[in-house]
Amino acid sequence: MSMHIGRDFVPPDVPGKVTGEIKYAEDYKAEGMVFARLLTSPLPSGRVVNIDASEALRMDGVVGVFTADDLPPVAPPGNPALASEYVTYVGQPILAVAATTEEIAESAIDAIRIDFERRDFVTDPLESLTPGGSNAYPEGNVLVRTREEGPEGTPILSAEIKDIKWPQSAVDAMRAGRSPEGGEFTTNWEFGDLDAAFAEADEVIEQPFVTIGYPHHSLEARTCMAYWENGKCYFHGSSQSQSANNAGLARMLNIDLADLVFINEATGGGFGSKIGPYPFMAITGNFSRVLNRPVQLRITREQEFYIGSARSGIQGWIKIGCRNDGKVTGIDLAIVNDGGATGGGSGNSSAQHVTVCLQPEAMRYRGISVYTNTTPRGAQRGPGQNEMAPILAPLTDKLAQAIE
Repeated sequence: MSMHIGRDFVPPDVPGKVTGEIKYAEDYKAEGMVFARLLTSPLPSGRVVNIDASEALRMDGVVGVFTADDLPPVAPPGNPALASEYVTYVGQPILAVAATTEEIAESAIDAIRIDFERRDFVTDPLESLTPGGSNAYPEGNVLVRTREEGPEGTPILSAEIKDIKWPQSAVDAMRAGRSPEGGEFTTNWEFGDLDAAFAEADEVIEQPFVTIGYPHHSLEARTCMAYWENGKCYFHGSSQSQSANNAGLARMLNIDLADLVFINEATGGGFGSKIGPYPFMAITGNFSRVLNRPVQLRITREQEFYIGSARSGIQGWIKIGCRNDGKVTGIDLAIVNDGGATGGGSGNSSAQHVTVCLQPEAMRYRGISVYTNTTPRGAQRGPGQNEMAPILAPLTDKLAQAIE
């Protein structure tokens, strides 16, 4: 990097981007390639009762329909590429259709009939934590990760969906901007003597806060193209890395890593949402193997909004104590993450951000990520840190004014 300091230089991908000569995933074609399109859920929550694709399959140019039955099941906290029985957000992919042209594939999507059984939906994490509140999933509303010691000390990591409800008093306290005492959290840690830290403080402030989640919405909507030769999968995809997603993608395709060739010449933005393999990569690769011909799956701009991931929103409460010399003595922090349909949350990163910035002598953190019937959530540009940045900045000013 030192060779570029103080000098003008042109990144190697810039000329191709400026002239339009560089190739993105959707620019790649292969002989015999067919085009896939997704049929997505119109409901935020429901059960798929019946799928009738008979009319679509009779259409000239349609070569196949791909459903969750054609993919291996995904255990939580995995985000399934295609919904099997239950849909949990508007825009969730249910099936894919492949045809000789994109127009035929889109017409085939319109010809498919799906019967749904509606379920209650929830968009507010606190509403779901309320006694009697709706759950985003039939099994529950919170993703709980566990860590156990296996043979020879090898850690065994697992996760399951649980139904967690708070006492009404804890929900009311959180909504009123107070500490949600009595509420159950899934992440708890602390250090130092918190009671002593607040007792030593010259000034103590408490503040509720809310940050909104918002989609990544990369300029380049996700596109994948895959084909198979001699047992190897050649996969063109939009990714933030040439290698970080390969192991996960190989597992999606149930092949050895050595049998995957991943090609990504250019990416039109990712902002954290394209670091790893995204679920519908599994559709493209497996559909291609079933059909024994190249398949390209290009999603629409609208679908990118729904399935392209988003930053998680948080509702929280924080208490900070400091001495007149500006030293922060203690912090008490509680965060409820809106995990969307995939349970993603970055509250623990938010708490770590607080410790780094304010260097408290003592701190307690309580966090929980709640499923809602909204779009999937994931890492976006400093996950956790950027949610807390607009909270800490005005609070730091408030503390400074208090000790002047």
